[in-house]
Amino acid sequence: MRVARIVVWLGLAGAAAGCKSSGDVGTAPDPAAEKAQQDLLRRRDALIAQRERLEGERQKVVDQIQQVAATGGDTKELAKQRDALTAQIDGQSAELGQMSDKISTLSSKLDSAAAIAVREDKIAQREARIGSREAQISERERAIAQREAQLAQREKETCSASPMIIQQAPARADGKYGKADVQPLLARARAAMARKGIVVADLPGPAQNLEGESTRAMAEGDWGKAYFAAAQLVATVEAAKIDRAFIQAKTARLSAQVKASRLDESTNQQLAGVLSDVMQKYNDGNFAAANQRLNQLAALLK
Repeated sequence: MRVARIVVWLGLAGAAAGCKSSGDVGTAPDPAAEKAQQDLLRRRDALIAQRERLEGERQKVVDQIQQVAATGGDTKELAKQRDALTAQIDGQSAELGQMSDKISTLSSKLDSAAAIAVREDKIAQREARIGSREAQISERERAIAQREAQLAQREKETCSASPMIIQQAPARADGKYGKADVQPLLARARAAMARKGIVVADLPGPAQNLEGESTRAMAEGDWGKAYFAAAQLVATVEAAKIDRAFIQAKTARLSAQVKASRLDESTNQQLAGVLSDVMQKYNDGNFAAANQRLNQLAALLK
């Protein structure tokens, strides 16, 4: 969204520069072009006002998510509403960029020196107002991002404190298991983790020990225990979703590790670059790519 805003800003700056380079300074402006430009400017202001309204609605939904999450309620539908509003806001930013291109084209037709001076003064005033609004919107977005990170951490802690219910595989009637039952399950869990880009630290606390429990039980010849630990691991990994909440929690965890680590300047610069790329992919909704970059960050920390 910030990129789109920069496009709007530069497009309008280009419009003013284009007017100054006009050849026939002494002629009157084209009334039709001037009217079309004024109409576009009014539409742009209306679009900005509408986007501010959507920002307010999105803030209300974020606050509702925090309230529902604090009581242990289901926030899925509210999260969908939040993401839908975010998509609308991003779409309007793209529309603002297109509108600025049209304003720039029309501005090249308005070549009167007097009209240019008046128009530039009006544009400067509008841009000052827009700059103030954009600063306020950016501040709200930073506050929202901070609240969402805190919410993700609380949700993670709540989930860790609550027992995870895993659908167990049905027990055999004879209760007998062997290597042929356990090893395929462990291989299936490892393949799913590799496919999704999940590392052991991404799993809920109790599930992080399941593979070790299964392999130890195999070494002790306790095939029943080994089988059920492996089955739990498979169920946990296959149920994991690489989504917004997953990336938020993983970013918070790794950021804490970065702050606690004493690294050289070169490594710190690499980590900063990775985190910046993670946030870009997160904002684009490309959670799988963001997760891959986080795994690279985890490798740097080692």
